[in-house]
Amino acid sequence: MGLELGDAVFFAAGDPKKFASFAGEARTKAGEDNNLIDQESYQFCWIVDFPFYEWDEENKKIEFGHNPFSMPKGGIEALENEDPLTIDAMQYDMVCNGFEIASGGIRNHLPETMVKAFELTGLGKDVVEERFGGLYRAFQYGAPPHGGMAAGVDRIVMLLCGA
Repeated sequence: MGLELGDAVFFAAGDPKKFASFAGEARTKAGEDNNLIDQESYQFCWIVDFPFYEWDEENKKIEFGHNPFSMPKGGIEALENEDPLTIDAMQYDMVCNGFEIASGGIRNHLPETMVKAFELTGLGKDVVEERFGGLYRAFQYGAPPHGGMAAGVDRIVMLLCGA
């Protein structure tokens, strides 16, 4: 690994939901304790490969990874022909210095695709119509592909103020 004096390697294993946050906190602590974080700069990145679904180990079923109303990459064809756990969502976040400052996505505006997406989580068309009827019925009239993003102004101000 080419390690030198002062280098460290950490390993984490188990449930990703549990160890990912632990590993992130350990990385941040090591960076802060060793003065490795440049407090005078703003580092941005786009997060674009969000899993559309995730496995719920407790209930032994597929669940939405984040926003069930985002368009799955590949559309209905992906929902019908791919392993659901390999499908990404058309979602994105802008992150600055490790803080989400904006979030958005492309809306799933196709009723048939919306129903199929929910069916893979065990919720049928009747549940979609009951729980999300307004949105589902509106899209029956047709809607163009659309999306958006919202900035967390409070988070941006927090970063600028160093709070």
